Amino acid sequence: MIMHILKSNAMERCLPAILSGMLLAACSVAEPPREQLSVSIEPLNFLTRQIAGDDFEINVLVPPAASPETYEPTPAQMKRVANSAAYIEIGLHNLERSIRENMSGVRIVRTADSVPVLTGEHGHGHDGHGTDPHIWTSPRNLRVMAATLLSQLESMYPDSTRYRENYERFANRMDSLDHALQAIFADGPRTFVIYHPALSYVARDYGLTQLAIEDEGKEPSGNHVRTLVDKARNARISRILYQRQFSRSTVEALASELKAETVSIDPLGYDIPSNLLFIAHSIAHDQTDRTQ
Repeated sequence: MIMHILKSNAMERCLPAILSGMLLAACSVAEPPREQLSVSIEPLNFLTRQIAGDDFEINVLVPPAASPETYEPTPAQMKRVANSAAYIEIGLHNLERSIRENMSGVRIVRTADSVPVLTGEHGHGHDGHGTDPHIWTSPRNLRVMAATLLSQLESMYPDSTRYRENYERFANRMDSLDHALQAIFADGPRTFVIYHPALSYVARDYGLTQLAIEDEGKEPSGNHVRTLVDKARNARISRILYQRQFSRSTVEALASELKAETVSIDPLGYDIPSNLLFIAHSIAHDQTDRTQ
């Protein structure tokens, strides 16, 4: 009898904890998963986070060490794109054309639509227009891209006011970054050498001259290298920029010829403002070296 009473008392003491655990479990099961947004590259992940916050899981297709120009998404990645509320793109022709053509049911957010894009040879599997897709490397472009993304999110979720507040903060941040880059490049025209021509928008916005080692998306010919060496010497280049997604062999050979140092940059990294500031200081430091 005594044992029965003790067991009953113990059960009564444990019952609230058991019920609480059951309620928590029920709530966790009932909570729906967050919607997904898919993007092609990490800079778009950054941009989307600035406007959408943590409201979505973000599926990034291109891994950090891969080249967006040649990367092919896995079937599992494509399935996640198909299940996304939207796919956010910048104009990477081969990759994004494939998604547009094969996933007609997915909302496409074209962040490049309102951006004044550059044309020319950039080695991206062109669709005939020859547009340069590196639009995220310009704070001015990023402001426009963010406005496009905001418009789409407000259309999808009209009851939310947070996205516009996030956009205003981001736009102010891009204005500050633009002013910082203007100050860094305020001393006059500059020339820089880079393996892959990923900084055309930086060059356009801040009065720079970009000399690309890569020739129309391919390893440079002997004539191209000789011309580049002459231009680099005339500009007294002391630094050569290169991206980790590409081979260093040609960069190192050219650096040896010019007695220049190599500097690794990552325009495809997540933290766009930090990357752009590092790139800007690297170019400006090269100018300082040449004038001393």
